[in-house]
Amino acid sequence: MSGVNGVEKLLQNNSEWAEKVSAHNPGFFPELAKGQTPEYLWIGCADSRVVTNFVTGTKPGDVFCHRNVGNLVLHTDMNCMSALEYSVLHLKVKHVIVCGHYGCGAVNASLTLPQKSSGVVNCWIAHIRDVRNAHAEQLKNMAPEEKLPFMCEANAIRQAFNVCTAPAIQAAWAGGQEVYVHALVFDLATGKLKRLAGPISSLQQAADAEAGHAKHTAGQISKDLADVLSFESTM
Repeated sequence: MSGVNGVEKLLQNNSEWAEKVSAHNPGFFPELAKGQTPEYLWIGCADSRVVTNFVTGTKPGDVFCHRNVGNLVLHTDMNCMSALEYSVLHLKVKHVIVCGHYGCGAVNASLTLPQKSSGVVNCWIAHIRDVRNAHAEQLKNMAPEEKLPFMCEANAIRQAFNVCTAPAIQAAWAGGQEVYVHALVFDLATGKLKRLAGPISSLQQAADAEAGHAKHTAGQISKDLADVLSFESTM
């Protein structure tokens, strides 16, 4: 099905799904409409194969989601920062998860797409290139098939530590709020999630945790976090 009627299949699927859910649990949708109290914020890639509720076995209302190309967490991205602030400070989620996935096209582009190529995507993945550049020496010594998996993990870890230094997380921790930051990666070939870092519940803990991930961080995160801690102590 294509063209003007292409969405009809989705509408049909939705109608059948809603009827099935209501038949099994008549109160599900009325209860869902009352509000949301998710326990998790999921920051993941926009890849169509990594569907949050599907891979985590959760229901609507369980996970607040933000997705973008390459699962990036940038302090200048108001979309991501708004999702982080709203979910942490207002919805009071207890876990913030950054999840990458093996075979990520954005990460692969950071390794293969010429920097001189035009286009918005090439500008966006410049942030993944920063991760790549921090690991330049390691990558030179890796077999070609090892580079992409390594970078998918390193990028997810880098973005999780970016969460730790985001204003919303800093405000939550300063106020004694219980919120934990995690980095995961999803393996499309097995359907399994793998823990990379976390749980982290303070900036100092983030700095300490980075030491255990030196292979994936090249020490850059420790330097960044140390700079933040040093400057904050003078204020």
